[in-house]
Amino acid sequence: MKDPTGKLLEELGALERAYSRGHQGVWSARRRTELIDTCLIEMFRGAGAPEGVAIAAIGGYGRRLQLPASDIDILILHDGSNSEEVATLVHDLLYPLWDAGFSVGQAVRTQDEAIALAAGRFDAATAMLDIRYLAGDSSAVARTAAAVLALLREDPRGFAIRSLESAAERHDRYGSTAHLLEPDLKEGAGGLRDIHSLGWLEAVLGAPLEEAGLLRAREREALVAAEEFLVRVRSALQLETGKRSDRLV
Repeated sequence: MKDPTGKLLEELGALERAYSRGHQGVWSARRRTELIDTCLIEMFRGAGAPEGVAIAAIGGYGRRLQLPASDIDILILHDGSNSEEVATLVHDLLYPLWDAGFSVGQAVRTQDEAIALAAGRFDAATAMLDIRYLAGDSSAVARTAAAVLALLREDPRGFAIRSLESAAERHDRYGSTAHLLEPDLKEGAGGLRDIHSLGWLEAVLGAPLEEAGLLRAREREALVAAEEFLVRVRSALQLETGKRSDRLV
């Protein structure tokens, strides 16, 4: 019987062969996420995680948009009472993934540490808006996610302003996705990060952007189509280069 990572590699390979590189869009990213979920949950349960510990997906993986060579972003939450057991768990989870060739973006924090980091750093806060429970103590993930969301909802206007400032910083650094010869598909103006920023704003507002008068139905359709197109191009780029690539050369 194959180990979880070996089985995952086989299933991901089958997914890549099932569609041409130009057709690995949002559906493929969702399916890739499901396959990784199954692997991580099996590994977590097999490792015998201690009480009060949970594993959650964050970032693009949390959004269920896992691309072929993107990092698998995970957060391991614990209550701080059994650090040695948590360290063993992290080792048992990460090394098989690394040995199988996966890039993992991991964080190991207590609930208080995760909340405090989100309060102090915008990128940490937005990553937590995409948090998704995988296995272990579900209440730990639920409490942490609720606390971060409540914190951001205290000042939704401030969050929107910070989003615009972050976008301006990225646009100054990476330029336009639409007009550069070699655009950055993720961070450039009009890239995937801008689309995801609207999702974060929607989460903080607690209502669809259409209800808030910030988005028309036709604009929503355009956003959905744009995300599908950009995910296909970025996926094809990663499959072609075999690495985490964002710049279309």
